Amino acid sequence: MRRCCHELAAAPLYRCPRNGDRPVPERGDDAVDIQCPCGAVQLRISSAPVAQFWCHCADCRRVHNAAYVGESLYPAESVAVLSGETIAFTLRTTPRVSCARCGSRLFADLTDIGMRGVSGTLLPEEAFDPQLHIHCREAVAPVRDGLPHYQTKPVAFGGEDDAMMAW
Repeated sequence: MRRCCHELAAAPLYRCPRNGDRPVPERGDDAVDIQCPCGAVQLRISSAPVAQFWCHCADCRRVHNAAYVGESLYPAESVAVLSGETIAFTLRTTPRVSCARCGSRLFADLTDIGMRGVSGTLLPEEAFDPQLHIHCREAVAPVRDGLPHYQTKPVAFGGEDDAMMAW
């Protein structure tokens, strides 16, 4: 069951241990195991996503070398590294974890809201169903797909306002 995005502000503060090490969550009905493209790192996601979206911010574009990226947001405690070596780095303020072998970005630690943003490209195709676009005022190209396009982020996600882009 998806949690409402309004609950994000009420999420407990989560401090990520070094390199994402934490107890491995049990595999329940909602769980999915994924891996980086080279297969060296395996992750387990043990809950349904809180939200899924396309991000157009400059940081995501820079980290992924892409015009925009798919993100799937989960409670931090439900995303665990099962095996493989990871590396962590911070671009500006957001810690990001990547595969040490192939360098693919696995997730971003959003410690201020207790969430992890898993790269949508790692999920099975049927598991990624984005509901909106964020940071569209930083977009390098318009995307016309029928989804809401926010200039920054919706207020429910900690944004400044609910202003939409009109492409």
